Amino acid sequence: MRLLVPSLLFIAGVSGNVAKFDKNLAFRSPFFDEPQFGHDTQALSRRNNQPARRDTVDASKFKDEVYPGFFGSDFSNAIFVWSSGVNFTHSGNWLAITNQGDPFDTSVILWTRALPLPTSTGQLPDQSVPVCVSFKIGTTSDLSGRSVDSGQAFTSYDIDFTVKVEATGLKPDTKYFYQFADCTNPTITSPIGRTRTLSSNNTPAEKVNGGKPLTLAVFSCSQFQAGWFNAYGFAANNISVDVFVHLGDYIYESIGNGGPIGRAVLGRELATIHDYRQRLEQYRSDLDLQAAHQSGPWITVCGLITLFLQDDHEVADNAWKAGTTDSNDTTAGCTFSPSGACFTDRKFAGVRAYHEWMPIRQVDAKDQLRIWRNFQIGKLVDLSMLDTRQYNRDVTDVCDLYRSSLTVVESLADESRRSLMGANQEKWLFDTLSASKSRGAVWRVLGQQIVFTQLIQEGSIDFDAWDGYRANRNRILDHLYNNKIDNTIVLSGDSHANWVSDLAHINDTMTYNPTTGEGAIGVEFAGTGTTSTPGFFSQTNFAQTVNISSIFVRDNIDLQW
Repeated sequence: MRLLVPSLLFIAGVSGNVAKFDKNLAFRSPFFDEPQFGHDTQALSRRNNQPARRDTVDASKFKDEVYPGFFGSDFSNAIFVWSSGVNFTHSGNWLAITNQGDPFDTSVILWTRALPLPTSTGQLPDQSVPVCVSFKIGTTSDLSGRSVDSGQAFTSYDIDFTVKVEATGLKPDTKYFYQFADCTNPTITSPIGRTRTLSSNNTPAEKVNGGKPLTLAVFSCSQFQAGWFNAYGFAANNISVDVFVHLGDYIYESIGNGGPIGRAVLGRELATIHDYRQRLEQYRSDLDLQAAHQSGPWITVCGLITLFLQDDHEVADNAWKAGTTDSNDTTAGCTFSPSGACFTDRKFAGVRAYHEWMPIRQVDAKDQLRIWRNFQIGKLVDLSMLDTRQYNRDVTDVCDLYRSSLTVVESLADESRRSLMGANQEKWLFDTLSASKSRGAVWRVLGQQIVFTQLIQEGSIDFDAWDGYRANRNRILDHLYNNKIDNTIVLSGDSHANWVSDLAHINDTMTYNPTTGEGAIGVEFAGTGTTSTPGFFSQTNFAQTVNISSIFVRDNIDLQW
């Protein structure tokens, strides 16, 4: 047998070729019902087999040659993989999102990037040659014990050399350790990461997490060029976090001005899949973010999809179902957009790159862009992640593209049919809240992108938040009141500031006491950005900040802090 390219290695079993492509979930479409957005793994397998047939001859003709063995494998009838080594970058792990209604207690999505290293002559694999990556997961910190699950998967330039696999057969409420390796040289490994599974949905509340408090680390609005990701590092290194939750704006599509602090972003405002991949790669080069991803699971529910939601900046600012602040699918919208990219093209470039770089499962729903999900963590909490940006949001404030849009949106804010979520998602949320109460869950937590309760400052209103969709907000509050559903917590991002508000209906003047909080059916915690700053606080000193805060509390009856 002869091998024409010294940096390639045969790997056994042509029949297993497609299976190794299929094992990597990044090759799939983000959506079950939209296969055209995925890769044809049968075609990738055929592409990979062609050079194997072309560049080898039958070894039986040569008395001094036999098909080699490699780490116990038989390489007869084999295929090519890259053998010049790989660099594992940006490794991380996330709780698996399986089909709707699954308990999320026995599987985990593991993710890494296996970037091929060049040969001594600078050669890199062409498109027909995949990289083979193995993984294992177990309960010992050095992985010296028996693996609970293991396997191999291919990756390639088609998906930016990303790898995401599902580890299955795990026990509920259990801590695990995992590692990736190069199939052709098992001594080349990724760092060992930590992860865990959730409690099964019928676990009594007092026994969830072994009877210890469940700690969520909640983040939003992490703009690379605006500052350092110290918050990620602090959570990873100083807090025993059970689950990391991100409420959106994990990346920013804009350029900004990070030069003065050494955080300038690469490229331009994002428009193509290359742009989005490059930006995700740069973000994930941050050591604090890497530490957070390696130290525990991030629940990912973003079709653009970390318990990730996608806000607007993962595609573009102030996104709604048919456009953003600087693009849509009209001639003017395409021309105004960066690189002349129309909104739909830009959106699916962002979706595809996000699907590759985030360890997310395909969405099992007929709704092609559905990303909303519910996680039942024992009887302690139902964690419902909403999409208030991309799914079916009616027009928002897109003042960069249409200067008169604010007036239009203001006139529509109380329109009864106006929706932030879309009818399907609203019904799903109402059913989920009612089912949560019926099954005896203690808490209901809604993770979503934008500030939920009313925020008015001296007559100024943010119509890009729930204040621009008041009828939709009232329908949610009506459902909570009418069905006597309490212990509801709303987690919000987007505003880059901290707010704590009671959840109370605007028409509730009898039971709710804003001074004591008595009669409220829940609470909202809206957190500051990871690095992004709020516009109305950015140029103020501490005394001015305290004064602005007091005005907000004075003008908004539900706002407590």
